[in-house]
Amino acid sequence: MTEPVVTLAHLFGLDLRHAVDGWHGIWHVGGVRHQFWLPEAVPDAAAFYAVSLPMDFFMELRAHAARRLWRSLNGRAPGPDFRTMPAQLRRFHILSLRALDARLRGESYRTIAEVLLGFRGTKEDWEVDPRKNQARRLVAHGLNMMKGGYRLLLHYPIKSPTK
Repeated sequence: MTEPVVTLAHLFGLDLRHAVDGWHGIWHVGGVRHQFWLPEAVPDAAAFYAVSLPMDFFMELRAHAARRLWRSLNGRAPGPDFRTMPAQLRRFHILSLRALDARLRGESYRTIAEVLLGFRGTKEDWEVDPRKNQARRLVAHGLNMMKGGYRLLLHYPIKSPTK
């Protein structure tokens, strides 16, 4: 069995740049963007490449990216993106930031619920409606994101260790 030999510099759609620490490449293929770093290799020569994965908190993310790159290099579909956020969670983050913006401008929780959550009703209806607490949770989550919680989105779905 022969090892697969690749000449990275000849890949169609490759943006390859040399830097002090080696070669950095971004390869666009099939609507997917693959990124890689070659600290010592010469990308213009045919070679057998290996992947080095640090066993840290982002190993799962790196292993998935390496697998997708390997599949693309072999002419296969790369598979689903590891970091695709479910639509419901994406909507929650968006609503949280919109609710925070409104609250920081002085809007009431009831106004936030009317605009973002579709609440319609009287004062008595408001007191027992679950959207009252939902509006408060959205604002609280928005405040948490503003205070640094947004960093969780950078490496979704990998969660950093609690401190």
